[in-house]
Amino acid sequence: MTYDLNTLSAARLWPYHPDWAQGYEVRRAFLTDIARSRSNMEQRRALRDVPRFSAYYSAVVTGEDQREARQWLNTRQNMPAAVPDFSRHVLTTGSASIGGTALTIASPPAWIAADRLIVLCSDVAMELVQVDEVSGSTVTLLGALDHNWPSGSVVRPVIHGLLSGDVRANRYRRGASAITVDVLAYPGGEPSEDEGTASDTFNGYEVFTAEPNWSGAPVLDYLWPVEEVDFDIGRTAQFRPVARPQQLDEAEFAGLSPSAVQAIEQFFLRHKGRRNAFYRPTTEKDFGLAATASSGTSFFLHPGTSLANDMGSINFTTHPAAIEVVLVNGTRIRRLVTGIVASGGNSRVNVSANWPSDLTASNVARISWMPLVRFGSDEMVTRWQTPVSATIRAAFQGVRE
Repeated sequence: MTYDLNTLSAARLWPYHPDWAQGYEVRRAFLTDIARSRSNMEQRRALRDVPRFSAYYSAVVTGEDQREARQWLNTRQNMPAAVPDFSRHVLTTGSASIGGTALTIASPPAWIAADRLIVLCSDVAMELVQVDEVSGSTVTLLGALDHNWPSGSVVRPVIHGLLSGDVRANRYRRGASAITVDVLAYPGGEPSEDEGTASDTFNGYEVFTAEPNWSGAPVLDYLWPVEEVDFDIGRTAQFRPVARPQQLDEAEFAGLSPSAVQAIEQFFLRHKGRRNAFYRPTTEKDFGLAATASSGTSFFLHPGTSLANDMGSINFTTHPAAIEVVLVNGTRIRRLVTGIVASGGNSRVNVSANWPSDLTASNVARISWMPLVRFGSDEMVTRWQTPVSATIRAAFQGVRE
């Protein structure tokens, strides 16, 4: 059976709220083709401009809802479904009556658009409607409303797709079940999303600034492959075609507000999963200050000479590196490193531009390396613990551009 995105009336509403004790999960998945050279240089292209979109959650149904949900699955599990996306919503700013054909929404988001499905929600009812057109704050509908909706009613986007072929109902007692559903949007049936625009850039790249949750056990893998020829007897031959190591950093971002979630999801959308490179500070205190770095100068002193001993031979013209200075007041100052040399018992870190103000131990919160990375996975999962708090776990792969 094929599906027709233009025949939205074929979709039937799955009208059950998630059990927030179990959470609500949204997955976006791009598809990137990565061609690597023997020296580990990459050529990347996104095979999907719009990610696959799916949601996973458990709904508790009792009494008549349980009977209706069973009948829904018995007759429509393999047919087009319309499932509310509980990760996003807006509120109406005016009331709408039975028989009405319009809603008032102050600033309709991207997912409220012509020929799209949306759903009006309350604690006791849901109504699936199709948008005809959007003009300013007025959303005109195809067809009349079946219910009265007061001002402040919740409007959610719709995932137009198909439930998985394996739906499980855990039966708690007679008349009560928890039904776990996994809905995959048809390509083109996912809610429309606004990628946003870059708000923080450096050296021609965006900068990812979200702070990791250190209690979420971040993981850092060091990657430097070696080729080996082994004939099972005698000596082996080893080849090291990769000139620079790479790192894979996996971190959790927890307690995110809806706006913080949107910022990370839009960042992921703009970069098409693993396709584009960006800067991401380590958020570690990678450098110290041996003395005040005065405004008008383009260097600072790191205590001791070990840094210069370890990195003084690096040519930062062919191996570019960047740092981020975070001041106590939250200001971020970024520079390219141009060289590291020993100086008077310390390591002098030369940078690409003068400091705008004096950097002292009291006004600097941290100085971190800021490597160039890409996302380490084409999939991003947002796990909502409550309607207003979520967790995202993401991986970042070091790259050479």
